[in-house]
Amino acid sequence: MKTPSILFAALAAAPTVMAHTVWSVLYVDGESQGDGAGIRMRKDPAKASFPLVDYSSDDMACNVDGTKGVNFVSPVKDGSTLTFEMRSWPDNPSKESLDRGHYGPCAVYLKKVTSAIDDKGAGDGWFKLMDDGYHADTDKWCTDRLIDNKGRLSVELPKGLEGGYYLARPEVVALHNATNGQAQFYTGCAQIFLESTGSLVPESTVAIPGPDYVSAGQSSVKFNIYVGKNAEYQVPGPAVANFTQNVNLASDAQLQQTEGLVPSSCIAQSANWCGKEVASYSDETGCWASGEDCWTQGKKCWAEAPATGGSVCQLWSDKCTAINDQCKAKNFNGPPNKGKVLTPKRETIDIGLIIKPVGGGNIESGSAAPKSSAAAPKSSAPPAFTSAPALAPSAYEPKSDMTETPNPSSTHASFIETPSFSSTVSLLTFEGGAYGDAPSSAPPAFTSAPALAPSAYEPKSDAISTPALSSTQASFIETPSFSSTVPLLSFVGGGYGDASPSTSTKKVAKPTTKVPASEYAAAPKPTAAAEAVDENGMVVVTKTNVVVVTETQYVTLTAGGYRHKRHRRY
Repeated sequence: MKTPSILFAALAAAPTVMAHTVWSVLYVDGESQGDGAGIRMRKDPAKASFPLVDYSSDDMACNVDGTKGVNFVSPVKDGSTLTFEMRSWPDNPSKESLDRGHYGPCAVYLKKVTSAIDDKGAGDGWFKLMDDGYHADTDKWCTDRLIDNKGRLSVELPKGLEGGYYLARPEVVALHNATNGQAQFYTGCAQIFLESTGSLVPESTVAIPGPDYVSAGQSSVKFNIYVGKNAEYQVPGPAVANFTQNVNLASDAQLQQTEGLVPSSCIAQSANWCGKEVASYSDETGCWASGEDCWTQGKKCWAEAPATGGSVCQLWSDKCTAINDQCKAKNFNGPPNKGKVLTPKRETIDIGLIIKPVGGGNIESGSAAPKSSAAAPKSSAPPAFTSAPALAPSAYEPKSDMTETPNPSSTHASFIETPSFSSTVSLLTFEGGAYGDAPSSAPPAFTSAPALAPSAYEPKSDAISTPALSSTQASFIETPSFSSTVPLLSFVGGGYGDASPSTSTKKVAKPTTKVPASEYAAAPKPTAAAEAVDENGMVVVTKTNVVVVTETQYVTLTAGGYRHKRHRRY
C-alpha cells in the first residue's frame, strides 16, 4: 500500500532540477497555515515550478489549474501581515528558494470575491498592494532580497480594508531571458477571508490577464538586465493602489466566514484534504470495515496532494496499517490511538523583511466604488474631485463668441445698468451606453454641484449686444435682466459613481463702464418729479423699460460629443 507515496516522491523530485520555484505556503502574522493549504497551484508535481510565459492566458491570474479553487480558506484579521513562501523544492524548505540567476521584481495583488473557492481568479477586480524592483544602492533586485529572506515575501494589509473573501496573489518575474521576450512569471493564489468591519476599497482595479496588467512587447517583460541600466526598470502592472470608502458597504461587506473552514472532526490535514476518525469496532467485521474506510480516505489524500508533498498522507497510511495489523492479530478493540490528531503543529516564523508600498497605499478622502481600468485607463482618466471646482476645468471650456458691450460715447446716456447675469445649473445624468463605466475623456465626477456649469456643455452664446445709443434717445434706460436656465446631465453608475443631481447659482460680477469725470458731473441726475427741457424745447421724459428674457438650452450627450438647441421666451 505504499506505492502511492513512492510514486509521489519521484514526481515531486523532478521539478527541482529546473531550479524554478513554487509559492508553497501562506503565513498569517507569522503562523503557517500548512504546506499548500488554501493555495491554488499547478497540480502536476513534475511541472508545478514551471514559469508562465503566455501573458494572455487565464493562467496568469492564479497559475495553471488556478481557475479551480481548493477546499480551504485561511481566516485573516484586519491589518494582518501575509507572508508567502516560495520554494524551488516545494516539499523541502531547506533548499534555496530560487536560483540566484533569476533576477527580477516582485509584487502582491488582491482581488475581492464573493467566493474564494468558486471564483475563477481570471478577470477584473485585481489591485496591487506592493511592488519592488531594482535597488541601485545595493545592486539588488527584489528576487535577491527574497532569497536572502528564506524565500519569503511579506506585505501588510491596509487597516480598515473591507471584510470578506479575497484571492491573494504573490508574483515574481525573472528577467534573465527577457531580451528574447521570455520574462518568466511565477505566481499562485491564496484563498483568504478577511475578518474586518472596515469599508476601504481600492480606487481602481485591473483585469488579469489584460493590457493594463501586462502584455507581450511591453518594456517590463523584454528588459535587458545586462547593459547597466537596471535603475530605469519599471515594474509591470498598475501602480500600487490607493483606497477610499465604499459607498455600498451595506451590500458588499461579508462579516462572517461560511466556506473553506477546517471541520472540527478533522484529525489529519494535508494541504486541502482532511481525514476523519474511523468508526470504533469490537469485532472482526467492524475492524476490517474501519480499515477499509481508512485506506479509502488515504487514497484520496495521495490523489489530492499538491507539489508540497504528502507527509501527512504517509502518517495516515501508517494509521491504516496499524488498524490492519490489529485485525490480523485478532485484536478487535479499536481503532488504536482513537482521536489522535495527526496534523503537524503549525510553524511560527520570524517574518523578517516586510516590503512597504511605494507610490500608493494612501487612503483618499471622499467615497467611491472601485473603478475598472478596463473602462477608464488610469493613464488618461482625469482625477476625481472631492468638492466642486469654482470654475469648469479649462480643458472643457470653449471660447465664447459673445460680443462685449462697447463703452458708451460722450453722446450716449450717462447712466446705463448692464445686465445682471445668473446661471442655474442641473448636472447631467449619463447611463452606461458606449462609454461603459468611465470614459477616459469624461470630466471627473462632482460630489456637489459646481458653481458654474462645466463649460464643456456650455454652447456659445448668440446673445445680441446692446446697440449704441444716439444722443436723441432717452437718458435713462435699464437694460434687460438676463438669466439662463441650463439643464445638464448627471452621470449615474460606472466611473462617475453615485453623483446625484444638484443645483448651484452664482452671480457674475457686473461689468462696469468708465466715462470721463467731466461728463459724469455734467450728466443729469435722476429725480422723482423734475422735468428737463433740451435746447430744442423738447421735454425729456424718464422712462424705464423692463424686458425679461428667458432662454432654455437643451443639451444632448452623444458618442461623438454633444448637441444643443435653444428656446427663448420674451
